[in-house]
Amino acid sequence: MMDDRTAYLWLGRLRTLSPAARQRLLEIFGSAAELYRIPESGLMALVSDQWIKQETFEEICVTRQDQQILRLAEDYERRGYPFLTPADPDYPALLREIPDPPVTLFYRGRMELLNRTAVGVVGTRTPSLYGKEMTGRFVSVLASAGIVIVSGLANGIDTEAHRQTIRSGGTTIGVLGGGIDICYPQRNFNLYGEMCENHLVVSEYAPGTAPLGIQFPLRNRIISGLSAGLLVLEARKRSGTLITADAALDQGRSVYAVPGRLGDPLSEGTNNLIRQGAMCVTGPEEILEDLGLKPKKKGKKGDPSGDPEETELTKEERRILSKLSFVPVHVDELIADGDGTLQDTLSLLLSMEQRALIHQPMRGYYTRG
Repeated sequence: MMDDRTAYLWLGRLRTLSPAARQRLLEIFGSAAELYRIPESGLMALVSDQWIKQETFEEICVTRQDQQILRLAEDYERRGYPFLTPADPDYPALLREIPDPPVTLFYRGRMELLNRTAVGVVGTRTPSLYGKEMTGRFVSVLASAGIVIVSGLANGIDTEAHRQTIRSGGTTIGVLGGGIDICYPQRNFNLYGEMCENHLVVSEYAPGTAPLGIQFPLRNRIISGLSAGLLVLEARKRSGTLITADAALDQGRSVYAVPGRLGDPLSEGTNNLIRQGAMCVTGPEEILEDLGLKPKKKGKKGDPSGDPEETELTKEERRILSKLSFVPVHVDELIADGDGTLQDTLSLLLSMEQRALIHQPMRGYYTRG
């Protein structure tokens, strides 16, 4: 007899059913195993009542082969592609709450990350320097507070979120739009490998499934579903990022948006989200406060991991920091009204950079560290 866990694997492989349609059938029958056992006459009644299409009826009839499904489950485990279903106690608690949870969740890496407090981070695939800087600023603080960063391993903000989290010593989850064994885009192959080894990569799609365009909007609901809140950094007016924000709202998640420059196309989406009621955030501490968490304690006096204002700074160092934010400033502006010589200021900038008080994202431009 087909058990519920293996029946979920079968259900997840039905290509003619959307996640929402699968969930409707589960609500009717109570479990995947009960749906699997329904006789053809019962399936025909579902077609007549327009619960399923004729093509779904045919797919169900063809794919109900016990031995083949059992061998498939064993093969996935043997090849290193384990999976969770709603029948498993380790299935993520937050995913159980969303309207259309994935019936299978393949994973590679540290499964325990699935049930830790997480924040989703999404944004444009073509971020500006400002977008990259903001991503680093937010995820480093959130990760240091113990929050898992969830994103989609796509180009742009997704990639920045994963990389900056790893650099800051945090943990991160990547949600794929294709099979768990397929890295897309290929340029992220090294990042994908690092995450499979030391972090976590998940997908609702079976190994070998090509990353088709229609699947990416569907995977977005998993990014937000795994997260207590969703942070949006740089999004155009019409953007796939906004699909994730809509999913988060449907799931009852908090949506945080970093404001951008007026008139900048990369900021239209995030600024519109704020106008529509998303929480405007100008620092990661606001997200931590909203989630009822506290940032990691600052370093001791003189420790570069502490707040620069709590360290022993000279008058000239305070002057430089007062001119900096997280928007890059050219070195000429920092030198203009300084007390010392050009060489003195350049030496001081190098010292401050080595102490992580400031950062040089590109040659000749500085931001706060």
